[in-house]
Amino acid sequence: MIPATLRLLIIHDSRSEAERLISLLRNAGRQVRAQWVESEEALVKLLQEASWDLLVVGDTAKVLSASDAIKQVRRLARDVPVILLTEEGSSTTVVDGLKLGAADVVCMDEDQHLLLVINREVTNREERQGRRYAERRLKEVERRNQQLLDSSRDGIAFEEDGMFLYVNDSFADILGYSSREDLESLPIIDVIADGQQDAVKAFLKEFKLKSDDIETAAISWEVVDAEGSAKALNFEVRKALYDDETCVQLVVKPGATRGEAQVAAQVQQIRNQDLVTGLFNRHHLVEQLEQVLARTLTDHSTSALVSIEVEDFLGIVQTRLGVAAADIALGIIAAHLKSLCQSSEILCRYSDDCFMLLIPSISADAALSRAETICRNLREHIVTVDDVTLMFGYALGIGLINDTTVSAETPIAHAVKALELLHKERAQNKNLSARIYEPEIAKAAQEREHSEKQVAQMVQKALDQGRFKLLFQPILSLRGSDKEHYEVLLRMREVDGEDLTPAEFFDVAEKMGAMIRIDRWVILESIKLLAEHRGKGHPTRMIIHLSESSIKDKSLVPWLAVAFKAAKLASDGLIFQLNEVDVNNNLNHAKELTFALQALGCDVCINHFGCVLHPFAVLSHLAANFVKVDGSFTQELQSGHSEPKALADLVGQLHQLEKITIVPFVENASVLSKLWQSGVHFIQGYYLQGPAESMDFNFDTEN
Repeated sequence: MIPATLRLLIIHDSRSEAERLISLLRNAGRQVRAQWVESEEALVKLLQEASWDLLVVGDTAKVLSASDAIKQVRRLARDVPVILLTEEGSSTTVVDGLKLGAADVVCMDEDQHLLLVINREVTNREERQGRRYAERRLKEVERRNQQLLDSSRDGIAFEEDGMFLYVNDSFADILGYSSREDLESLPIIDVIADGQQDAVKAFLKEFKLKSDDIETAAISWEVVDAEGSAKALNFEVRKALYDDETCVQLVVKPGATRGEAQVAAQVQQIRNQDLVTGLFNRHHLVEQLEQVLARTLTDHSTSALVSIEVEDFLGIVQTRLGVAAADIALGIIAAHLKSLCQSSEILCRYSDDCFMLLIPSISADAALSRAETICRNLREHIVTVDDVTLMFGYALGIGLINDTTVSAETPIAHAVKALELLHKERAQNKNLSARIYEPEIAKAAQEREHSEKQVAQMVQKALDQGRFKLLFQPILSLRGSDKEHYEVLLRMREVDGEDLTPAEFFDVAEKMGAMIRIDRWVILESIKLLAEHRGKGHPTRMIIHLSESSIKDKSLVPWLAVAFKAAKLASDGLIFQLNEVDVNNNLNHAKELTFALQALGCDVCINHFGCVLHPFAVLSHLAANFVKVDGSFTQELQSGHSEPKALADLVGQLHQLEKITIVPFVENASVLSKLWQSGVHFIQGYYLQGPAESMDFNFDTEN
């Protein structure tokens, strides 16, 4: 799956500056589909017809002022953050820009600052979209919950400040009322027998004070029904939220006996208990985390989740006692660990050799100190099974819970990640016993540099030891071509791990000057395989990608002529693919190369078409018969984020220029009719077949 394409609008008097911005983003690893805005009318049209991620405006642009652009974004109620580019970096300029409604103001020559701002605003926009989606889902869930409340056979009521906030029909029926409206807004005391009213008031007052510590309470009250008759009812009482109000929920089970209630309580206990250790299980942990998170959002406290790992547990037990004794040993560790816990803390078994300890209302420093104390105590504890003594090592990872925590799964993931980081850091400090998870933002640049060095070493080894391989993805004609087409895809084999894709090593290989050598390896291997494949009677053509370095390599075409001659392969068997952005950045070299390839008998394909500011102007300078549109067009069409018209218009213009069109990233059959109607010549994607190690796709569409 390709990364999400950044849909960018640019308002600037200098087209070269706009092109430089696009190149800057692409060099930073972002896929960009940009549109240069020439007027206010054009901006309105673009905002109405499509969804855009970002608008970058030169603060002195004459084609359209920043204030007018921001007004149009607001008028059309579009969530498109606006970034102003300025040549004057004074605080006054920044303040004025922010007052206009810009998300930020950045100086023209501060590229790294601009990239950080763009990343931040795109992330913020994605989070706003996620929040809007979550709010819509919440409304739907609330609607369904209300339907369930209304139709429940259980009598359910919500009480706030001594009044019924809501009752369902079943609750009204139990009390003999014909309509629930007769009870809503009625004081709860009005349905309680005189002798128990004071006790009910005291219970509700105490429950509200202690509801954070009490999950559910069961109590029996004598009530008075609509006819004035008294009867005893068993209530389940719990804290709840209804109509955005914190309240108390009362539930009456119809016809429930005391024995049935006891059985239900026993089932609930079994449901929440780990049978091996007797501790709570993972299910109960998640429920408790959700309750702690709910309290955190109201009182803004901090809690901690501590992941406690028994190191090499199975290895030690199997060596000394055998696997059968593992449950006994784990039970002994669990019992000792529980003895170290305080009454307010919740200890659960999380996995085979890992426990989770939930510590409410504790600071980060205190949580780290408590974890270190627990670890020391555990390490000193001797586990004895059948007169065999065992001692284990322990590692503790801590995830914090505060008002920024998104869900119950977040602290679990952070605690587990903290354990992973702890194990890595022990290479430098073996005495580490506990660690708090924290985002490693400061280390990102250093780690990226370290990763690039590793990739460079891997590329060099792959070149020296021949650890590259080719994959082939079919490209199917929708117009009945008699040729079989495959795109050649490169992978770098790893000794320990999965193969690396070009996206993971091409940038590094380009920096170290290895791309020409890699390209030529791909070409030679492809020529050899294609000659063998054609020798078996297959009318096959291969599409081979050329890097930016090869576009500028004047010796490439003479070298190709020799290679074709040596392999006795017709030159029309290969179609060379150039990225649109590489062509745009090296237009003179690309023009010379494409005409030279055409003279040699090879076709040329322009890849990722439609992303630069003036794609058709670039195309007019090239000798290219094939055009592969950018995959973002297909992805947006399949996800429903764009209308078929955008792709159809692009393909239509290409057909007017007599270009052969290829649409990639076709993932399902839903778009085939739209592509057919648009007149697309070829399609490519996982709907047909993913990259494979052999060229054995059945191109016979009738079968």
